[in-house]
Amino acid sequence: MNPDVVEAIGRLRQARVLTDEQAAPLARAARGELVSIELELRVLLYTGVLLVTTAVGLFLKENHERIGPAAIATLIAAAAAACLAYAWRRLPPFSWQSTVSPHLAADYVLLLGVLLAAADLAYAETQFRVLGPRWPYHLLVVAVLAVAAAYRFDSRAVLSLGLTSFAAWRGVAVSLSFASSGAASEPAVRWNALACGVVFVGAGILSVRTRRKAHFEPVYVTLGLLLAFGGFLSGVFDSSWRLWAIPLWIAAVLVIALAYRHRRVLDFTIAVVAAYLGALRVLGGMVGRSYFLVAVTSLAVVAFLVLAQRRVKEAR
Repeated sequence: MNPDVVEAIGRLRQARVLTDEQAAPLARAARGELVSIELELRVLLYTGVLLVTTAVGLFLKENHERIGPAAIATLIAAAAAACLAYAWRRLPPFSWQSTVSPHLAADYVLLLGVLLAAADLAYAETQFRVLGPRWPYHLLVVAVLAVAAAYRFDSRAVLSLGLTSFAAWRGVAVSLSFASSGAASEPAVRWNALACGVVFVGAGILSVRTRRKAHFEPVYVTLGLLLAFGGFLSGVFDSSWRLWAIPLWIAAVLVIALAYRHRRVLDFTIAVVAAYLGALRVLGGMVGRSYFLVAVTSLAVVAFLVLAQRRVKEAR
């Protein structure tokens, strides 16, 4: 309860700045009588999307021989089209700025529609071999469709799906290319992860600079950091860790400094954990395996993150 706000609402009501209908819900919220359950609803809706997509996967597994590939692909395509049509009707029109939908479930119906379309493409490819040996390109198609839908309907969840599909396309395509020639694919996959990470971070910065979907920037940057640090760590945990440890720590220090300056807790945490894992690998290579060392340093990192998070909240 905030008594100052309650008193201020009462004065505005007496001065006829607010009507009784407008002041009543505001006063209830200030007294703590109204509690938002938006987060809980979003979690339930997201869980529902995951359950539906899981059920579709089980349906494909159990019935593809009895119903037939063509009929199943048609049914899934129809379900995806219905979800996308619902989202088209309910979600706001396109804008380069952030939009707010009056329908909370519409964004998750959109996500379900894109996931069903991706599942349908994957199923059709496994059954009809449209792309043949170039089947990883269906991941690129999914990425393009998801990113286009994310920009049209202003959905960060669908944007995450599109960026993840793009990164998966690069990883799978490179792995298959090197596997066909008998060469090791790990270095190429690592460099592709680093390249995708840099591109995603750059896209996030560009979206802010150009004011085109600037609120997408955290999605781009966070996923880019995960890919980039994942690439660094794959090199650190490889036999050539001496070549990758220093670049990892330089990148981590830079991200930690920028994240702390801009009060970005998630990016700060990603960089700290990446730097810690790299240090643990180096220390393990020098002194051997030590569970005591892992336990002590893990507790130190957790304590550091807790203190840093408190400092960030106090500075806001």
